[in-house]
Amino acid sequence: MCKGIPSYVTQLDWSADGKLIKISTGTYETLIFSAPTGSPVPPAEAEQVTWATWTSVLGREVVGIWPRNADRGDVNCAHLSHGENALATGDDSGLVKLFDFPSEEKYAKHTSYVGHSAHVTNLRFSSDDKYLISTGGDDCCVLVWRCQ
Repeated sequence: MCKGIPSYVTQLDWSADGKLIKISTGTYETLIFSAPTGSPVPPAEAEQVTWATWTSVLGREVVGIWPRNADRGDVNCAHLSHGENALATGDDSGLVKLFDFPSEEKYAKHTSYVGHSAHVTNLRFSSDDKYLISTGGDDCCVLVWRCQ
């Protein structure tokens, strides 16, 4: 069991070797734990870890996804393509955005796609990266985007 989590968990990712989990919290913290013991891992020890998944909106690798004057809650979700070169995000404006990964420069260039009438609650690339599926909040829609 992972202890000491200060708020609800917003994202969870596994390391490629299955030995660590990384969580993001409602207090905008990233915490890393050893699996299966749940022991906390200092961030410095996990800097060179290869992650099997990336759904976090937090971290130096994704600084560029945050728009100017953004409220901390403006970017709701993220998913790294299986090719590990594109990061999709969903935000409170109903936009789905595509960024290069990593996106370490503030206000990174991206492509925006309009489809949802309100906030995007989650999104995922298909296993072959040919599609991106996004889910809306107030519009209750599931949209399927073709990736090229």
